[in-house]
Amino acid sequence: MIEIKKINKKDIPELLSDNQFWNHSFLPISKHRLYAHHKNPNLEDNDIVLILSYLNNELVGYMGLFMDKINIDNRLEKIGWLSTWWVHPKTKGTGIGREILNAMYSENNGKIGISQFTPSARRVYDKSGYFTTLKENIGIKAVLRSNLSFVIPTLFPKTKRLSSFFNQIDHFFNFFINIKLYFQKIILSGKLTGISLEYVNIIDDETLSLINQFNKNDISNKGKAFFEWLKAYNWVQKAPLINLTNKIKYEFSIYDNEFEFSLIKIIEKNVCIGFVVLQKRNYVTKVLFTYYDLKNTAAISNIIKLQAATQNTREIICYDEAICHNLKKSNLFLYKNKKIKQSIISKKFNKTDFSNVRMNFGDGDCSFA
Repeated sequence: MIEIKKINKKDIPELLSDNQFWNHSFLPISKHRLYAHHKNPNLEDNDIVLILSYLNNELVGYMGLFMDKINIDNRLEKIGWLSTWWVHPKTKGTGIGREILNAMYSENNGKIGISQFTPSARRVYDKSGYFTTLKENIGIKAVLRSNLSFVIPTLFPKTKRLSSFFNQIDHFFNFFINIKLYFQKIILSGKLTGISLEYVNIIDDETLSLINQFNKNDISNKGKAFFEWLKAYNWVQKAPLINLTNKIKYEFSIYDNEFEFSLIKIIEKNVCIGFVVLQKRNYVTKVLFTYYDLKNTAAISNIIKLQAATQNTREIICYDEAICHNLKKSNLFLYKNKKIKQSIISKKFNKTDFSNVRMNFGDGDCSFA
C-alpha cells in the first residue's frame, strides 16, 4: 500500500531531532537544507517543504519544495519550486513517482514550477499536463582553464576511474594558462580604475534601492530578506574532508569541496552602480543575479571575469544577456559554448505568455545546487 506523508514548516523542529529519520539507509533531505527551509522568509507554518512516500510502511521516495513568491500580471503569488524528486529503483513500475508529483501538486493547490530538470523528468512533467513553458534562457559557458577531470567523466561515465589522470593533464595545461591569465588579470584590473567593491552579507538601503530599480520585469522580485537568507543558510555545505561525510546517502547536493556565495556591491564615485550574486562551486562560477544599468555592462562583466580568474575558476556559466554578449567578445577564455536553461510553470497561474519576463539564473532552486 502506498502512503504519502507531508512535512510542513511547523514539523521541522521535531523532524530535526528524530534520530530514526536521520539513521535511515538513505536521506530524503539533509539537516542543513531542512533547517534552511525553516528559515526561508517566504515559508509559513502550514507550507509544505517535503513529501515522503512509503510502500508497505517502507520509505521509498520523496520530493522537496522551495517556497517563493513570483509576479503574475502585477499580482504577487506564492509558488513552490520542485527542488528534489527521487524514488527507489526497486519501485519501478509501481507509479510511486507520479503519485508523489500528484500529491505535491494537490497539496500546493497546483501552484508549482520547475526551474531545472533532466530530459527524463521533463517527459513526466509534459505527460502530467500540469505545466506550460515559463522561460528558455540562452546563456554561455565560458571556459577559462582546462577542466578535463570534470568534462570527460561527465560525457563518458566509464572514464570516471581515470579522473586523477585527467586531473594531472589539467594541472599541466593550467600551469601555462595561468601565466597568460596573470597578465590578463592586470589588464582587467586596469579597466576597473575608480571602481570599488563591497562583499556583503546584509543589504543596505542603497543596494536595495538599486535592486528595486532594475527588477521591474523579474519573475521574482528578490530583496533584502532573500539575499541575506541565501548568504546565511547554504543548502550545500563546504566540506574539505568530503570523503569522510555521509554524502552518498543523499541523491542530491549535501556537501562539496568548495561552495560559497559572493554578494557584491559595486561602487563608482561613492555611488552604487551594480549588485551581483555569484556562486562558486569547486571550479565553476555561476552568475545568479545581476542588477545594473546597461551602460555599466563592461565594468560588471570585468568584475565577474576578474573574480573568476583570481579564484581559480575553470568555467563561468551566465544567462544575463548583456554580460553573455560581453563574455563572447572577450579573449580571456579558451572557448565558449551556448547553454540553454528551460523552466516550466503550472497552468494554474492562468498565464502562458512570459516573453516580457526576466528570469534570473538563480530563480527557482537554481541558486542552491
